[in-house]
Amino acid sequence: MPRKWEPLPALEELKEYYEYEPNTGKMLLKKKRCNSDASRINKQVGNLRKRDKRLVWTITHKGSNYYLSRIIWLLMTGVDPGPLHVEHKNRNPEDNSWGNLRLATACENGWNQPSKGFTKRKDSGKYRARISVNNKRIHLGNFNTEKEAREAVEEAKKAYHKDFACFDLE
Repeated sequence: MPRKWEPLPALEELKEYYEYEPNTGKMLLKKKRCNSDASRINKQVGNLRKRDKRLVWTITHKGSNYYLSRIIWLLMTGVDPGPLHVEHKNRNPEDNSWGNLRLATACENGWNQPSKGFTKRKDSGKYRARISVNNKRIHLGNFNTEKEAREAVEEAKKAYHKDFACFDLE
């Protein structure tokens, strides 16, 4: 089940406390949020944490935790991403550089994840190829070889997933 998103703090408030370096993806602290922040001024803030099976950068601001990429999106565009995901194009959560971030729906975010898209059937020995598009599974066919199945999946990903297509195998 997807997480419910919460609105981000006001843009003006975030600009008061943080400075983002678009080329490096680093978020620096400009102003103390609490007494323990005195030694953190002009230093990188955020924590790389394991959430489920993946790593995510988070930031704690006034007692609430936020994904760092969402804060970055708001600082750079002035727009809260709302229910959309701020996704890393290269799937590297440690790379928060501006050129690596984009908005994505939950489906698009899933398309940018490694998956083979085919399995070997036990009953026939053929390879069944499928992809998902907008929460619907599309059957691409049964193939005699793994290579044929892989090619069918790649062509379908190019056609349906477009810029969000991921060709890394799981």
